[in-house]
Amino acid sequence: MTWSKETAAALDEWLGLPTSYEHHPIDDANFYLFVGHVWKDCRGLWDESMAKEILTKRAKELHPDWPPDLITKIVESRRSEGSLILDFLCALKNRNKLKEMIVLS
Repeated sequence: MTWSKETAAALDEWLGLPTSYEHHPIDDANFYLFVGHVWKDCRGLWDESMAKEILTKRAKELHPDWPPDLITKIVESRRSEGSLILDFLCALKNRNKLKEMIVLS
C-alpha cells in the first residue's frame, strides 16, 4: 500500500493538530478527509498492520512529547474507525451504489 503525497498531507493535517486525539468535529472532519484520501489511493481496505505502523510512526514524529499509551490509544481507535469507513465504501462499490451515495451538486 502506497499513499500519495495528498494522503500524506491529509494525514499531517489531521494528526499534526495538538487535539487530534480528541473526538471533536474539526478533528473528526480532518480524520475523515484523511480516510477519504486513503480510499482515493487504494479503492479498498487498507492493510491494517501497515496503517497502524504508519500512523504510530507519524504520531511519534509529530508529537514526541505524547505518552506512548496515548499514541497507541488514538492509533487503535482511528485505525478501527478508518477500517469501518473503508469497509462501508467497499460494500457500496461492490453493489455499484457508490456513485449513488456520493453526489456532487
